Formats: sequence, C-alpha cells, structure tokens
Amino acid sequence: MDGSDKAEAKNKAWLLTVYRPVSLFALKTTYATNKGGKTLLVPTPYAIKLALVDACFRAYGPEDAEDKARYVFDQVKDKAIRLLPPEHCVVQNTFVKIKQESREGAKGTFDSTVAYREFCFFGGELVIALNIEGLEDKSIDLIENSLKHINHFGKRGSYFQFIECKRVTELPSGFSLPEDATDFKLGAYGVMQPLDDIGETDESDFFDRINSYSNKSLTLGKHRILKNTFLSYRMIRSSRDYTYYSRVSV
Repeated sequence: MDGSDKAEAKNKAWLLTVYRPVSLFALKTTYATNKGGKTLLVPTPYAIKLALVDACFRAYGPEDAEDKARYVFDQVKDKAIRLLPPEHCVVQNTFVKIKQESREGAKGTFDSTVAYREFCFFGGELVIALNIEGLEDKSIDLIENSLKHINHFGKRGSYFQFIECKRVTELPSGFSLPEDATDFKLGAYGVMQPLDDIGETDESDFFDRINSYSNKSLTLGKHRILKNTFLSYRMIRSSRDYTYYSRVSV
C-alpha cells in the first residue's frame, strides 16, 4: 500500500456491515411490559455494541477473549451507529402463552397466562454503519472480525447471517437519523422509535456494568440512554393481524 492508499484508508469514516435476516426478529422497546411486548423495527446501537462484546467471546480463545472484548468495547462505546433497515418489514401481531410467577400459590410456582407479542418478518438486508473515524487500522480490523461472528440481534432466535463489510468515506442516504439531524427529509422518514445506546462512559468499571455476571448495574438515563431515531420506513397498510412497512428512497 503506497502513501496515497494509506491516506485514503485513514479517511474512511464508516464501516458498513451487511446482514441477511434468516428468522423473525423481535426486540422489545425499553418501556414494554412483560405482557405487552411491542417490538422495535431494527436492533438498537446498545444491542449492537453488546453483540460485539458477545462475539469476542466466541471468536477468540478463553485466554484472551475478555481482553479482546474489553478493547473492542472501549473502541466502539462512544461511536455513532446508524442503520439502513431491510427494504420490507411486516410486523405480525400475535398472542403467546407465557409463564409468570403465581400471585396466590407458593413462592416459586408459576401460572400460565397470555401475552401480546410482535415479530418482524424482513424482506431484504440490514446494513449497520459504525463510525470509525479516528480509529487505527488494527482496531478496525479487530472490530470487523468481531462483526463477522455476530449471528443474532435482540431476542435470542432473531438470527442474521453476515454477508460483508466495507469501509466508506461518506454514509449513503437512507440510514437512520437522530432526532436533531439537519438532513431530515419530511415524508422519507415516516417512523420514529426510541433506540437505546451507551450513555456516560467515563467510569472505570463500565465494562463490569454490562457484564451479566457482575453485581454492578446500569442506570437508565445515565449508563443507557434513549435516543429518538427516525427510520426511512413508511407504513403501507395495517390490519388487526399485521402492519406492513416499506423503505422509502431518500
């Protein structure tokens, strides 16, 4: 790689990763209840960053997986993530049987009940854009390798197949926009959802707070924050059983 090629590589500001959905997707909104599980239409930046951490533990051996995971998390925790949703999305409305702890029986017993659930059927591919401005090539290579080992987002069973990664200097049109975006186009972005992301990260024990086996906790509004995000979807039709969204060209 000559000098001009190296300079061009350093100017790559976004890492685009393409995934193909291979099952129904579900990821409940933050304020959803156990019995009213409305789903988001895309994975959240928070879920994607934690999926990267999880991927490190499967991509590397037990001797250095945690070190890799901590390093990757430090590189991406403050980085912006934007999403280009699949071209088509049909949200199925359904009721399922669940178990909940009994209010009248002995402690530890469970009763059957019903709960509302939504599942997304996607047509097309999901593209995740990670801002890599300022990162060294070795860090980007490690992140890229971790992205290749992700096979699900959100609820277990929401499987995706990795297709490819590529680095670009500018983000193509159609990707999600934060609420305060200046390039928002009325009519093209017809859906807004609150997507969670990493919040304040200046605490030295932040990695332990995302560790499921740690006794440290995450505080909503501080360590995990909600950002109203516009998606380039428009609702085409809706009924009692489903809602159909189509991606709009921007």
